[in-house]
Amino acid sequence: MSSISRLAALIKEDVNNEESSIISLYGKLLNGWYKLVVWFGIPFMVYILMSGFY
Repeated sequence: MSSISRLAALIKEDVNNEESSIISLYGKLLNGWYKLVVWFGIPFMVYILMSGFY
């Protein structure tokens, strides 16, 4: 149980830090997912729109 509380304290300390590695990691992941959705979503929407005309 003490290891869980120690881990929680480390995460809390990192998140409260000015240059948090966890928050920057989440930011990079969100940017990556956004780009992935956009680049795969545009061709999919074109496909859906084109299939509606046939």
